[in-house]
Formats: sequence, structure tokens, C-alpha cells
Amino acid sequence: MVSRKKKINEESNEENTGESLSFETALEKLEGLVEKLEKGNLTLDESLETFEQGMGFARVCTQKLSKAESRIEQLVLENGELRTKPFTEG
Repeated sequence: MVSRKKKINEESNEENTGESLSFETALEKLEGLVEKLEKGNLTLDESLETFEQGMGFARVCTQKLSKAESRIEQLVLENGELRTKPFTEG
């Protein structure tokens, strides 16, 4: 019988591969971990391990969003012509 902590560790090792995960997959996994934590059925050690995994998935999501943001361009009208320029906040 596999303990809950060992199972969590195995899932983390198999799935937390950073760049190989899509944003959607990382977000889905993060949401699943949040649900586990919210249920309150985990031991302190399991909660900490789950939290650490969640932080890893959150980091992947942040990196993916930053990459996407840097690729966004917006159209602007300059001197009667439409041109592209890099996305800027604000």
C-alpha cells in the first residue's frame, strides 16, 4: 500500500517538469492541489508538501504568462498607418 505522502511525491516528480507543462495543465494541477488543501484532510507534512508542489505549478503559470505577454503586440495608428508595437502595461 502506497502512503499518501509517497503518492504525492511520485505525482510531483512525474508531472512537475516545468517547461513541458502547458499553462492550462499547470493551472489545472494547481487548482487540484488547492482543493486538497481546502478540504483539510491532510497532515501537516502532507499540507506542506502539497503547498510546495502548488508553488511550483504557480511558478510555471507565471513564467508561461510572462512569455505570452512578451509576445503580445498591439496595433496602433501612427501617421495614418497601422503598425505593431510591443505590448506595454498601462
